[in-house]
Amino acid sequence: MEPLVEFIRLFSQHGRLTTANQLIAVAGLELEINDVNSEHLKLIEEAKYQDIMLIHGDIDSYFYSDRYIVESYAKQWLGVNEDKISATMADYIRRYSALGELVPEDNFIHAPYNLAQADLDILPQQFMAIPEFADINYQRSENGTGYYFSTIHLKESYAKVLANYDPFEWSV
Repeated sequence: MEPLVEFIRLFSQHGRLTTANQLIAVAGLELEINDVNSEHLKLIEEAKYQDIMLIHGDIDSYFYSDRYIVESYAKQWLGVNEDKISATMADYIRRYSALGELVPEDNFIHAPYNLAQADLDILPQQFMAIPEFADINYQRSENGTGYYFSTIHLKESYAKVLANYDPFEWSV
């Protein structure tokens, strides 16, 4: 595993998680890893490798460095990569709503989502059409900016206030 660490860190710098097989292919090594869990545990016994994280998905297991990627991003990346984009977005929206915050719709044009504007335009209707996402609502501010929130944590009236909040309104 040690020869793969710098590749894990390099991919992480660019917002990517990688499987062991992808790393081995990129490194051009003749290496076989049968049990990623045990190999990962052996690797992180050394302090200099404790930034190397392993996250398991339904399809595969992925490595990343927490020097460059935080766990919440890794979970979002994994959800998007395993075609669970709506559920991943809903979890993200619910997490921020629980903190009393709205999620600007333009957050989803960036990695790991990388949605196009056309996809953003139909997203509110997609959430409304799926019963398990019935709590995900959309609020447009007076200046036209769109925000998402969960009605589990925020009332629609409060979301409207948050969407139109100007932090500089009372500044001198």
